[in-house]
Amino acid sequence: MDERYRVTIYVAAPGTPLLEGGTSTAGHVYYTVDNGRESISYGFAPKEHGATTGPGKVYDSDAREYQNPFYQRTLEISKDQYEKLKEFGATPDKHGFNTEYHGLNNSCIDFTWGALNHAGLHRTNALFMQDKDFQGGLKPLTNVEYIRSIRAPFPDSELNIEHYNKMPDRTLKQRLISDEQLPGNDREMLDTIRKGVAGIDERHGRAYDETSERISVGLLATAKENGLERVDHVVLGSTPADGSAQRLFVVQGELNDPAHVRASMTVEDAARTPVEQSFAKVEQISQSQQERALAAQQEPVLEQSRAPMQMG
Repeated sequence: MDERYRVTIYVAAPGTPLLEGGTSTAGHVYYTVDNGRESISYGFAPKEHGATTGPGKVYDSDAREYQNPFYQRTLEISKDQYEKLKEFGATPDKHGFNTEYHGLNNSCIDFTWGALNHAGLHRTNALFMQDKDFQGGLKPLTNVEYIRSIRAPFPDSELNIEHYNKMPDRTLKQRLISDEQLPGNDREMLDTIRKGVAGIDERHGRAYDETSERISVGLLATAKENGLERVDHVVLGSTPADGSAQRLFVVQGELNDPAHVRASMTVEDAARTPVEQSFAKVEQISQSQQERALAAQQEPVLEQSRAPMQMG
């Protein structure tokens, strides 16, 4: 029987338990390759444990060390891609990767995307193009949506699997590492949504809590996804008579204005989606919007370059 090859990409959140005790401070991104007979793990980290800069090292123990990482995606790959992922993992410096670790701009994230890009596994951008030089999001959890955008080499393979684990318990410091620094307009939208959700909670005799926060950040992602530029109202829909899920709405404009813009998600989905997952989605949407805006600016220049030259 012919061998089949797989890569699994992992995203561990801050607070992920470690096999030898303790938890991951900042989270981690790493990968494994498998040929059906053996699995090899590759992850980049500083040689000196806990350092933020300094000499780096490729570790082969991450798949064992990180317990129940938040997200993982397995893809069937070709033998050539399998070999390229092994080559990069074993000798990243020979493939242009700087093995000097720097937490902000040369980390486990850059290493993993370097390996994926080397093997032809690229993030798909907002224009549905393959971003062959993509280096990843700044924080581990923001990479989940980017990893999900990779086109499967064998789309119909039963080996293609996605899996989420429960978000681990985190200290305040680890939560701050997880959370995103939102630009001003998004921060204003989130604050407005929080106030709206808090008002709904109050009317139902509840206090704003962690579930409310998950709902709020989830609604922000939904608002961004549907093109809302601001949120004026948060509305809890009536319970449907047909037994379908109750929905929450974010509305831009006055409720009695037929021209208002709105977006919605089910209460259940909003309540159970981790804030980190929603923040990651917000970041990806923002980046996609920037890419589309840049493409729109460049289009007139491209059209001019395509126009036939006219002699005076």
